Amino acid sequence: RQRVESSSHMVADAPREEPVRQLSRSKIEAAHKQRDLSIDLRIWAIVSSPWARHELGFPKGLKFIRKHQEEFDFLNKEIHLYWERIRQPDWEYRCKIEFKNEMEKLLKEYLKRPLRLVITGSTVTGVGTANSDADICLCSPGILHPIARDISHDGITLMLNKDEKRRRIGLLLRHCKKALAKADHLGLTKIQFVDAQIPLLKMEGRRVDKETGNTFIIDADLSVSNEVFISGLHNSHLIKGYTKIDARFAPLVTFIKKWAVVAGVKDPQIRRFNSYAITLLTIHFLQCGLPRPVLPNLQGLYPYFYALDENNHPDRVDLNEELPEPLPDPGLPQIGLSVAELFYLFVSYYSTIDLRTSVIRVKCGRVSTRGTKERGEHIDSDENVCYPPDYAAKSEVFIEDPIDEHNPGRTVDDWEMVRVCFSSTALIFDRMDNEESAMRFVFPNINLLTGTVDE
Repeated sequence: RQRVESSSHMVADAPREEPVRQLSRSKIEAAHKQRDLSIDLRIWAIVSSPWARHELGFPKGLKFIRKHQEEFDFLNKEIHLYWERIRQPDWEYRCKIEFKNEMEKLLKEYLKRPLRLVITGSTVTGVGTANSDADICLCSPGILHPIARDISHDGITLMLNKDEKRRRIGLLLRHCKKALAKADHLGLTKIQFVDAQIPLLKMEGRRVDKETGNTFIIDADLSVSNEVFISGLHNSHLIKGYTKIDARFAPLVTFIKKWAVVAGVKDPQIRRFNSYAITLLTIHFLQCGLPRPVLPNLQGLYPYFYALDENNHPDRVDLNEELPEPLPDPGLPQIGLSVAELFYLFVSYYSTIDLRTSVIRVKCGRVSTRGTKERGEHIDSDENVCYPPDYAAKSEVFIEDPIDEHNPGRTVDDWEMVRVCFSSTALIFDRMDNEESAMRFVFPNINLLTGTVDE
């Protein structure tokens, strides 16, 4: 595939166009691999992508932004109005917490086991939208080992295999369903057991906020964890931290998710990215895709405050707790880009990178080359090469999860098709620089990008 880049300059009061340059796909992809253009910003624990300084990367995008500043300013106002309209209100968050607390008290009495319920996901991260589902996890280490045959002669609890663990989770959830069905005070109108790869209860009910009198229909999913380490809780803790660092992050990632559905980038059922992967792509871009980062590497700066993996994590997590130390000053002026401008650069970034040969690494604050053991490659000292673990070796896209051992990019089976979706949106913007196309295509507004209509 080829892309055409053109620009015009005023000379002696007369427009003159530069010769059209043909840019090959391989030349554009090379922008992500020229290591001499990357900058190691140790004070924020990130290594910027070479794209941030390559002439075909950020500098090219910034030139376009400045040329169409008024259009981007208008789009930015639309995005912020959209965010204020759809963001989860405080009273709804309060209702979800009350619902979780009431259900926790009920299940403790019914199961007669020590347990706690934890809400994870967008409800608690600061990027939640109104009427979004509440992901609730029943956490109780050892709750799946209630029978004598699980204990060896030496008194050691035996490891459950995957199928047996899944079967017992299903039994436990069906048991919970009986108790919840009798609890009229919870206001549940529907409870359904879903025997999926990760069994869960899907619940629906009507809640009333005691302070405002507002009502809404709550949708909640209840899952089970019998581990001490709850990856969903630590994921939420990390994302919540990024929402506190920069006010642009929450509206940007929410807008990107909405756009991604319409653009065909987000839908795991048709082998595209899931919501969590989209969040990681956004964080990585804000860490490494710009000459001066918007977001730092929180795990690199605060390794005892944020979880690194199941063996290195804080014993207690408070989603509202402030950072243990102030964020270090990077010694650089903040990058003054609006949410709309960041969105355009985001789609430009991922329309040129090849995620079949690159690895997004939020925990390391960098993008690395994807290594293959068959080629005899070795990991170098500055982590420029990353090997996927065995379970992800054959995945089309490998994104290194910042918390646990799974591949958030596993749902994608054709990266080139996904990249075309990014490119199509970038092309809508770029048509403004073509006089003939600009006569037919207006600068994209929020309705075009998200498939919504004005209310």
